[in-house]
Formats: sequence, C-alpha cells, structure tokens
Amino acid sequence: MRLAYIDTSFILSILLETEKSNLAEQILEAHSDLQFMISGIAVNEALYVATYEYYKQRGMIRGRYGLRKLIAKQGYPREVIDAVDSFLKDLNVEIVSDYFDYNEYFQVVQKFKLLPNDAQIALTCRHYGIDTILTFDEDLERVPWLKTIP
Repeated sequence: MRLAYIDTSFILSILLETEKSNLAEQILEAHSDLQFMISGIAVNEALYVATYEYYKQRGMIRGRYGLRKLIAKQGYPREVIDAVDSFLKDLNVEIVSDYFDYNEYFQVVQKFKLLPNDAQIALTCRHYGIDTILTFDEDLERVPWLKTIP
C-alpha cells in the first residue's frame, strides 16, 4: 500500500470551511487506497491554527498573543480537539514520530527555501519512505522526493 502524508494545510481545509474544502474532500475520496500518515508537527500546527480560528470566530481574541493568554486561561476547546482526533481516527491515519537530524534539517531549509516545520515534514516523509503528500502548501512542491496532491 502506498503511503501519503497529510499536511496541516490539507487538514485545515477539511476542519475549517475554506475555498478548498470541497477539493480536499474529493481528493480524500479519490485516494482512499492510500495509507495516510502524519507526524506530531502537523498535528501540532492543525491544533494551534484550528484553536486560533475557533476563538477568533467567537470574537474572543484578536491576535496570536491573545491566543496564548486565552489558552493559558481556558485551554483548548473540546470541539477542536475532538475534530482533529475524529479526522485522524476516521481516516485511520498512522501517527509517526517526527524525524530530525540537525545537519540534514539545515541543508533542506537552505536548499529548498522551506519554513522550519515544512523542512521537518519533508525529512520525516523521506525517513519513512513516504513519497506523496496531500497539501495545499506550494512550498512543498520544491522538495524533489515528494509528489504533492493536488
């Protein structure tokens, strides 16, 4: 079975109503033969951004600093945690450990001009033999060992 990593941008298009939500759902249906994988860094990003959007839509915060203060007071919304958890369980997503090698990491950041988390995701994919990534992040198209969907 072919492996495919699910990136944060893709998860958020499913969890939040975006202009790419319908496309994301169609992609999941069309690629149901794949074994979906994810690592902690993408779960972390999805939880953070979904929590930010949750509190922002309710007018409870204005910026990222406000989110830190609100989380310290109220924690993460149960709805957000349940949504991320359900998404991963419904698709039977396998969770793998993030791979990190100091030298490789800085080479990938510089060579492909990636943000730090994207570089770590790319290295994690390579480490586990994952050659496909479901993402709306165009930066990951620069990684030669990854085939991006869409």
